[in-house]
Amino acid sequence: MITLALTSALTLAAAGNDVRTDASARLARLVEVATIDEACAILAPAERDILEREINTARHYAERNGLSSATYTAGVDRIQRRWSTPDCDSPGTAHPVMRYRQAMHGWLMGGEQNFDGHTRIWTAMRAIEPAGHWALAQDAIHGDVAARFGLALMESGPVILLSVRSPHVPASAVLVMRDTDLSPRPIDFTSGGRRPPPGGEPLAALGALSSGQQRIWTSGRLRDDALLAPEGDGHSASFTFPADTLEQMMALETAEAARVELYDATGSRVGRVWIEIGALRQARDYALAVNAER
Repeated sequence: MITLALTSALTLAAAGNDVRTDASARLARLVEVATIDEACAILAPAERDILEREINTARHYAERNGLSSATYTAGVDRIQRRWSTPDCDSPGTAHPVMRYRQAMHGWLMGGEQNFDGHTRIWTAMRAIEPAGHWALAQDAIHGDVAARFGLALMESGPVILLSVRSPHVPASAVLVMRDTDLSPRPIDFTSGGRRPPPGGEPLAALGALSSGQQRIWTSGRLRDDALLAPEGDGHSASFTFPADTLEQMMALETAEAARVELYDATGSRVGRVWIEIGALRQARDYALAVNAER
């Protein structure tokens, strides 16, 4: 068990805020498991990778909820001092790690989970085919364009993929989103809900001026455009994006979105959809964990 003495450095600063306290307490539990495992080597390498991603995600949200870097460092130091010389043969030492392992495998057992955002859902799943299967996806529809965006497992390896179905023939696509270096904080284009969002699209409410945006162009295209495209009528196209695209998206606020613009061979825009950031970070963690053995 993690005692109050161990977690106080992480949770005391969050007193009076249930969200901050819960986030900090969970982070402390994960750090304790990692500290014990580092000394006693209980978890398998794949399990340890899952734990490290969970710690990164938990720290991200704890800091978004007000946890300072100094408080985090003090809490980690206290936990590490507590477990500096653990008795690895003691059941009491192994208990937090074994409890984490049991919870983790229970979490992954179903093989698929939905992660709700503000208005959209990310679905993370175990790939059931050797190649050509979504591991993480969000569906989006805008006008006559249907799209699915996320992480797909292909024969060549994992790819960041956008698959669309449109009445037009898309030749290229670009993701447009806030550049966190040029625009450190999102702009609320609705002025707190007093004005409609740009174009009447709710997911366009938060973002950046054009001078504070980045544009990520496709890096390739699948030979079989229809393999993972949404069902329906129209032309299908499947574009790949650079490997760090999800990392770029996860740097944004959960209520923000990336705008996808589609262009035909003449350079004319023929459609657009929005992908909500939402619970991308948690969904990505699950997708990587449930497909770790592939």
